[in-house]
Amino acid sequence: VSALRYFARSQTPPSVITDNAFANPFLVLHVAGGVTALIVGPLQFVRRIRARTPAVHRATGWVYVAACAIGAPAGFMLALGTTAGPVASLGFGIPAVLWPIFTYRGVRAAIGRRFAEHRAWMLRSDAISATSRTRRLRLPLAVVLGIPFFPAYRVISWLAWLTNLALFELYLR
Repeated sequence: VSALRYFARSQTPPSVITDNAFANPFLVLHVAGGVTALIVGPLQFVRRIRARTPAVHRATGWVYVAACAIGAPAGFMLALGTTAGPVASLGFGIPAVLWPIFTYRGVRAAIGRRFAEHRAWMLRSDAISATSRTRRLRLPLAVVLGIPFFPAYRVISWLAWLTNLALFELYLR
């Protein structure tokens, strides 16, 4: 729902986002790719869909891959242009690099019919794509705790993806 503001222009996005040096055109590309991945990604892990309609799993999987191919490079450009400084730039940039790497490794494993490996890499990829959810849950918490925005934003730019990835790695083990 929060992504609609970028397409419908129903409300102005926060200045920390619109002041990004590369917001135009990369913000809309990143949001489009990211939202698509957030919608179709979880469907990939529904056993019933994979078992009963593998063609749907494959088709939505390719949609996820395309979303990553659009969202990740755009996210990397946004990381370079962030107004929150170099710590946040790295915190946003590293997952923008990891996301397509994990996705590529997952696709290669599926093509090689190594499905356990495919699932593990795609779980990692989904952990990275879910970073935006984690960030959006943590930012209001920081406000409630009275933590100033930019210090919280910098820390959360790292914690959002690191904790997601750590939890998925624990699950995989």
